[in-house]
Amino acid sequence: MKILLIIVLLLPIHLSAQIEKSTTEKGEITIVFEEGIEELVNKHKKINNSKKGTEGFRLQIAFASKKEEIKQRRLDFIGKYPDIPIYLTYTAPYYKLRIGNFRNKLQAEKMKNKIRSNYPGVYIVTEIIPLSELSY
Repeated sequence: MKILLIIVLLLPIHLSAQIEKSTTEKGEITIVFEEGIEELVNKHKKINNSKKGTEGFRLQIAFASKKEEIKQRRLDFIGKYPDIPIYLTYTAPYYKLRIGNFRNKLQAEKMKNKIRSNYPGVYIVTEIIPLSELSY
């Protein structure tokens, strides 16, 4: 019991020591990060810009070796779900039909469950998603 009491009393002090904050007379808050944090953030931005996006998830709903077959499936999907972005790619010898722009796997899983009745073979794939296409 004493240990729990000590943890409860000292935990807020430990957490507030992680970031320095100061308030100016105008009510502005200045946050001072640990040394090197800014460099890491900038490095992360450069990596994302060089990849032309960030790693995300899409759902692959179909693939076929004939373009006409995949175009028909694309039109069928657009008719059922007009608000979901759809992408047609070609990697020899298959055309692939992928949908959505998901930041995390949970979002992709929710959409997968939503469309599973119409597309039983749907599965999640990782892909580099342009930042401009991600929804927050």
